[in-house]
This record gives sequence, structure tokens and C-alpha cells, in this order.
Amino acid sequence: MRVVFLSILSAMLIMSCSIKEKGSPKEVLAVVNGEKVTLGNLQEKYPDLEKQLLKLEENSFRYKEMYLNDMIDNKLIEIEAKKMNKQPADLIAQEVTSKIKPVTEEEITAFGKERGITKEQMSKFKDRIKMYLAGQRESDARKTFADSLKKKYNVALKMKKPKGKKVKVEVSDDDASKGPKNAKVTVVEFSDFQCPFCKRASTNGAQIVKDYGNKVRYVFRHFPLSFHENAHRAAEAAVCAKDQGKFFEMHDKLFENNTALTEVDLKKYAVELGLDAKKFDDCLTTGKSKTKVDKDLADGQKYGMSGAPTYFVNGYMVVGAVPYEEIKKAVDEAMND
Repeated sequence: MRVVFLSILSAMLIMSCSIKEKGSPKEVLAVVNGEKVTLGNLQEKYPDLEKQLLKLEENSFRYKEMYLNDMIDNKLIEIEAKKMNKQPADLIAQEVTSKIKPVTEEEITAFGKERGITKEQMSKFKDRIKMYLAGQRESDARKTFADSLKKKYNVALKMKKPKGKKVKVEVSDDDASKGPKNAKVTVVEFSDFQCPFCKRASTNGAQIVKDYGNKVRYVFRHFPLSFHENAHRAAEAAVCAKDQGKFFEMHDKLFENNTALTEVDLKKYAVELGLDAKKFDDCLTTGKSKTKVDKDLADGQKYGMSGAPTYFVNGYMVVGAVPYEEIKKAVDEAMND
């Protein structure tokens, strides 16, 4: 049926000359035998279309942003080098390369452990890991230097990330949160305590609260992935800690130790945080915390999530362990809406 419909459209479409609301559901894409075909018609018949178009827009934006930032960084380095009467390469050697610390054996071991690489595999991948970490360190150092130049020379980026469809994300008193309910911007993070990418992004929430104070409400919800065997139970432990007023303390503890999340580990962390051990155990046993985590997981899927971490900034989705600057940019845009 779909093939027949598309074949008829391709044969009979007459492009409209009077598109008044481009990008809206009322946008007229074609006229078939006098009948208008709108973007809304397509979205209604093919529900997945909107997601696919947004992915294309996001990919296009990311490529433009990546190359734009690279061009800006190079221009700034050239400007600064000229001002200091140096060659760009010499300036990079002075301000970037010379400040990079060598990768240690401990860092290589920690990287392998975090990603579940066995001791036997480490001998094979050790050199590659070292090169990767060294490259990442150089990239970070170069970015830090370039960012300082952006502030110095007052660079303003005009590109805006495509927002996609706004989602009505539920927030209840059962959710762990910081900030007032009537804040202009609400950031809801869905995350997984066993996920290494989530661990990398786990400080974003605290940074939002630090930077914006009462202007933003930050909410944490759970999205334990099925292939992380201890993630669901860890999320339940965090819910039980919330019942005793120590959700964010448990949040930090779980991410700090996200390769050690067995039942024994969870109970040990509860004791270390000074929780009432019996109440904590009862909470885990009754299933109350499981119900909460299951609801978060179901809601996340309903909102179109497929992985963690995922943020919703006033309902607009930001996917992945993105740099904090990207979250901040989304919050700033929401502040100005």
C-alpha cells in the first residue's frame, strides 16, 4: 500500500506555489488532482517521518558545527600567533603540547577496567588505549586553549541546533529534583548508573544547579538499559535513598563506583551514607522502588528515548553524554524563549 501511494504521488504531484507556513503541519507540499497534500498529512500517515527528518537535521548541524569550530579555532590561533610574533605551530607547542601530561599506567588500567576489558585483552590493546588517551588529552588541551581565545576575541556562534518536537515530560513529587517547581526552565535527565557514558555526564546536573541556581529546576529520572544487569537494581537503591532524603548522595556514590553495583555493594553504600539499614532493605524488598523505576523506563520509551543519558530541556530532547556546554546552550536558549 505504501509503495502504491508513493508511486501515485511521484507521478501526479504538482508543487504548490503558495507555501505560507513552511515547516508547519499546514505546509502544502503538493496538490494532487486539486487536493492539497500537507506536511501534516505525511506525518499522520508515516509517524516515523518526523524522527527521520530530525535526525537528518541534527547530523547536518553537527557536521557544520564541527567544521565551523575547527575553522574558528584555526583562525584564532593564527590571530594570536601573529599578535605574539610567532608561527601557529610554535604557539600550539607552547600553549598546548608542552602542557599535556603523559598517560600513566594507572590511567590505562582504569580505562580498561571501566570498559570491561580483561587482563588478557589489555596486553593486546594497551598501546592503542595509550594512543587514544593521549590523543583525547591533546584534543582537550587544544579545545581549552581555543576556548580561552574565543572569550578573548569575543566570538559569537550564530548557528542554532534544531530543536525537534517538544515533548510534554511528566515531573512528579516522586522524582528527585533540585530547584523550584515554578522555575522558567526544567531540565529532566534520564540516566543509567551502570552506563560509562552516563558516568561521564553525571556531573552535568550539579553544574546546572551551580550555574543557574533557582532559575532552573533539575530533575533526575531513571532509564536502566536492559544489557546492564545491575542498573535497574542500582536505580531502585537510589529511589530508596531518596525516601531517606539522600538521593543525590547515593547518585554520586553509585556513579563513582559504577562497576561495583551488586546487592552487597548497594547495601554497603547505604551504610556508608548513614541510611537506616532496615528501612533501606525493606524498601528494596517490597518492590515499591521497582515500580518507580519501571515507570520512569516506560515514560522514557514513550518520550522517544532509545538510550542514556538523555536530557529534556523544557521538553526539547538532547541526546547522549554531550559536553556540558551543549546542555548550557540549550538552557540559555530556553531562558530566552
